[in-house]
Amino acid sequence: MAAASLDDYHDDAKDAAELEITSRMGYPLKDLARTFTGSLSESGVVATGKLLHFTADMITSGGLALWQRLLWDYTFDHIGTASPRIFLYLQRKFAQLTTYATKMPFDGFCRSTDVQEIASEVVLIVQGCPKKPKVKIPSVPYETHDNDGWLRMALTTTDKAVVRRVWNRDTDMEPMLHAGNQMVYSITEGATESALFWVKWLLEEDALMRKKCGQGLTTAERGPPTLKASVRTSMGYYLTMILAESYKELAEKGMIRMNEEFQSLLDLFRSSDITPRRKLDTIALMIQLLVEVPKWKVPAAPSLHQDPAQLQRAVSQAASFYREVLMHPLPRRLLPDKVVGLKQKKAKEPSKQEKLQQQLDMMDQAMMQFYKM
Repeated sequence: MAAASLDDYHDDAKDAAELEITSRMGYPLKDLARTFTGSLSESGVVATGKLLHFTADMITSGGLALWQRLLWDYTFDHIGTASPRIFLYLQRKFAQLTTYATKMPFDGFCRSTDVQEIASEVVLIVQGCPKKPKVKIPSVPYETHDNDGWLRMALTTTDKAVVRRVWNRDTDMEPMLHAGNQMVYSITEGATESALFWVKWLLEEDALMRKKCGQGLTTAERGPPTLKASVRTSMGYYLTMILAESYKELAEKGMIRMNEEFQSLLDLFRSSDITPRRKLDTIALMIQLLVEVPKWKVPAAPSLHQDPAQLQRAVSQAASFYREVLMHPLPRRLLPDKVVGLKQKKAKEPSKQEKLQQQLDMMDQAMMQFYKM
């Protein structure tokens, strides 16, 4: 009997709408995604077993893209500059798995020892990385936009050589020059939040100009040629080029030694592997590295795993998890590329007026109980 292919399992719109999305093991989509992500933050033998089990279930349920997206999200939100090499590592491993997926039939892909071991190694590496929460992007007051007077008052530095090497008088408007100078100045002063403020301000200023005039602050096409013209002129490409020049200056002075790691962030920004929101997070990571790493005793990325032998022993167990999962049939509806609504909503804090009303209600109830006595 011929092995089933993924195409055999695509439903029509009516059937798909009626089916609850579950994995091979029968886990509902959101439960699977939440538990998998939670296991990345845990440690110990039980957590490792859970992580390998959920990885096998997700990948063999057609969820390779979802699995990659969840790992990107976790890495941005919980690791970041605590392990700068993780972004380069994930890019390489994801590219390997994608190549296997495009060249092999689906059943062969799921049963491939190489695929199983690569995927298992990836989640164990991510699980073992040191953790650091994502930096918060500051908000920008609306009144600062389209406001030449505010901009003149806000400027605190002179032209920077790295900005001049990127900014072009013929294609770029002056706010780009000023914001770039302020960003670089903030980086040299170790002021991450200030640098991020100017990133956010320039991105918003450009977006408002596009909305108002149909064209942004620049006509220079700095983005990949495969994109449409309006996207190639996106402001993020200008900012990352300045950050690349800033990195070169620090590297020439021996203040940072992360050529591959920094280049991987530049490549990630220019790729289609991450969402626009994650592209902003990528810029924030570059700024953090330029601010933080020159202060490190050794300005280079630490290794991803301290005990390769222990990692290899854990990876060698991958096949047993896949055998268990592959005993179950492929779900009728494959796992999608993404899932929304994973974060639990926080309970809304009552206002002062609501708290006062609650206290008055409690007093009324107490009085009623007193009169009933």
